[in-house]
Amino acid sequence: MKKQQETQSRKTKESILCYVIVGIMAVSCFLPLWIAFVASISDETAIVSYGFSLLPRKPTLETYRFIMENKGTMLLRAYGISFLCVIIGTIYSVAVMSLFAYATAQKKENFRFANSLSFFAWFTMIFSGGLLPWYILCTKYYGLQNNIWALILPYGMNVFYMFVLKSNFKAVPEELVEAAKIDGASDARVFFSVALPLAKVGLVSVILFMALQYWNDFYLSLYLITKTDLYTLQKLLYNMMANISALLTNSSLQSAKDHIVLPSNTARMAMTVFTVLPVLVFYPFAQKYFVKGITVGAVKG
Repeated sequence: MKKQQETQSRKTKESILCYVIVGIMAVSCFLPLWIAFVASISDETAIVSYGFSLLPRKPTLETYRFIMENKGTMLLRAYGISFLCVIIGTIYSVAVMSLFAYATAQKKENFRFANSLSFFAWFTMIFSGGLLPWYILCTKYYGLQNNIWALILPYGMNVFYMFVLKSNFKAVPEELVEAAKIDGASDARVFFSVALPLAKVGLVSVILFMALQYWNDFYLSLYLITKTDLYTLQKLLYNMMANISALLTNSSLQSAKDHIVLPSNTARMAMTVFTVLPVLVFYPFAQKYFVKGITVGAVKG
């Protein structure tokens, strides 16, 4: 009895320690977002004079008004382009990775090229042709420049996420697959009716990861897009900050700087809020699949 009490007491202490550590990590992750939001509703002169703080200094919505008046139309268009890329790109990439992962998860007697496909996929994780060959391939041969597909197609395959899906498909009981084939189901019917529903946890996790990748992507629009009508939210944020920095460093505007205060710091934080807000709204609904999708297949029993 005493031993059980000691064991229970030790487990309680370990649980408290874990809660404390997780709480500290949660606060450390939330704190930058809170500081960014507070800075976005603070006065620019106060930020320049006193720096960032946990509470607003001279609260104002002037920065948001400045952004909407000067970049409101471009901001809405950039939101639309980003959402379009997230929706179409996630569907496209998850479809490609799911089909590839299901093929590589098959036994050799069912699909003799399964191991070869896995090797080729793994090989691309280790070796790469480099940025310049990739750029030439996309622009000269695939025509991925200044069109919406340039923001979608290059991310069609993520090998790491493909292997996550492969682990999920390998965890599908072989008895169910054999029973479906005995009933006359084709490989396509087995994939859509048996494998995909049972791999739901990993599938939702990969959907979440790819949606975040498309939403946070900056490099595709930087390398492949020059038309302002196709700017994503991330590229628009970069351009706005570059323009404000150029105005602040322009020697011909030195006299005007004494009378005009450009919201460089608060505008940066406001655009950060615009960028992070959709992720904060969407993430809680998919959070329960996050750990399950990564650890599936790692523990047997």
